[in-house]
Amino acid sequence: MKTDKLNRTFISIVLVLIALFFFTQDAFSWGYATHTYIDDHIGKGHRVKNSDEIYGSIAPDMFNYMFDNPEYLAYLSYQTHNGFMNVWAEAKTGREKAFGYGFVSHNDDWGADYTAHHSGITYGQTEGYVIAKANILKPTMLGILAELAPDYPLDLLDEIALEVSHELTEYAIDILMKKLDPMIGEKIALSALQRNPQFPRLLVKAYAYEFSAYAGISYPEAAYLINTAEKGFRESMVFYGHALMQDEETAVYLISEQTAYIAEGFLGTYGITLPEGTDLVPLIISGINQAIDICDDNFADEIEATIYYVDQQMNANGITY
Repeated sequence: MKTDKLNRTFISIVLVLIALFFFTQDAFSWGYATHTYIDDHIGKGHRVKNSDEIYGSIAPDMFNYMFDNPEYLAYLSYQTHNGFMNVWAEAKTGREKAFGYGFVSHNDDWGADYTAHHSGITYGQTEGYVIAKANILKPTMLGILAELAPDYPLDLLDEIALEVSHELTEYAIDILMKKLDPMIGEKIALSALQRNPQFPRLLVKAYAYEFSAYAGISYPEAAYLINTAEKGFRESMVFYGHALMQDEETAVYLISEQTAYIAEGFLGTYGITLPEGTDLVPLIISGINQAIDICDDNFADEIEATIYYVDQQMNANGITY
């Protein structure tokens, strides 16, 4: 009986890992503030279109936290990071093109995310800047996870520790972006508050049909899931932007509070149930602050190099309007 239970548990873990494999290749790269900063320095300077570009640049991550359905999460996150041209193809109006421009700039194949976790320019050339920095933080996170889940397979825990370190590094760089642009939080919040009401329709046109076929659901159901995810994401970006408007200590605390809730869902997807009474907030604060120290010396050089790289790639691939 005990063996059967262990076998079922192992099979469940394997299935979840398969579903998450593609997701974890694309998620947790450059953070929202970093994508905002990059797109604020390419594309159009017109205030409205610039704001649309910014929201477009962070929107590909809108499905990253659908932990209640890992298969949908993996599929949709892969599409937004690797099937990014769908949005550009559907964009017709000036504001839709602005959104599509930002959306494409985020991509994992040759966009901003490429330098984050494939090939950094000034650091982490063989693995990506964010992953290289996350690997420095990983031993600390692995030790914490091993205490929280002592019976979990260590090799799988090592992979989870990298993803946790990856996300904390992403948030740390977003905090550091305040040094380069003290208004970065306001730009994120305003881009979400002022986002064109046509953008969700654009996302539905780009992804709902293929998603419905993949998931075995109706087109209206697929459209509803996309619209719901965008709505929740938009609200979270208003909060995130306001968090970054605060002083550094307060911003780290607010982001850590939000991340603690997300982390429970993330760990739960891997089958990890935290001990009763576990407070993740202090652990996340400590992790973000450590990641800030790890990245502070050279993050700005990598961001500036990425801006030049993305601008060149967008022109080379004909993404202009």
